[in-house]
Amino acid sequence: MMGKRIGILGGAFDPVHKGHIHMAISACDELGLDEVWLMPVGHSPNKDENNMAPFQHRYNMCQIAAEPDPRLFASDFEVSSMSAWEGHNYTYRTLEKLDEVFHGNEFYFIMGGDSLDYFDTWVKPERIAELAKIAVVPRDQFDVPNLERKRDELGQLFPCSIEILHCAMNPLSSTEVRESLRVGKPLEDAFPPGVLEYIRGHELYRYGLNINS
Repeated sequence: MMGKRIGILGGAFDPVHKGHIHMAISACDELGLDEVWLMPVGHSPNKDENNMAPFQHRYNMCQIAAEPDPRLFASDFEVSSMSAWEGHNYTYRTLEKLDEVFHGNEFYFIMGGDSLDYFDTWVKPERIAELAKIAVVPRDQFDVPNLERKRDELGQLFPCSIEILHCAMNPLSSTEVRESLRVGKPLEDAFPPGVLEYIRGHELYRYGLNINS
């Protein structure tokens, strides 16, 4: 029995917004993926966790955001499977564990063009490229021609399969979305259905982090 083609979209999702869902659906449509797993990070080497909403809230918001599309799923895999690890949950470790638990499936690691630009500085990028194909969504100044040049540069450093998606760019950023919430002027059209209601109901961002919710 053939395995599934599964996209992994990791990130803080602090909060999840339509830009994230745009990335997931674009990857599904262009690459013919069976599923995309929205996987909030636990301990990220690139984030100040003291200023992040608690994991459970971020995971819950991903569940809400994924509901309208049957190909999308929220996954707590990184946190639930890596609890015994000390330190940060680096991407290569997550993919190693995914390959161990779900061996036989074909994984695509989905990232924004800005991430590809410094991908060679990640911890063990060659191992990431060994375990998964890379799917890149253009954003900001990282358009298709620039991404193609970066792909060629990376190919000189280590073997990698990098698919550049030709979808429209989405300008949303989590920083912009959080700031709009904190000043009490949320970008109403920035959120998948139900996410803004969840944020308001648990008094996230604008009202400070309600950790006990």
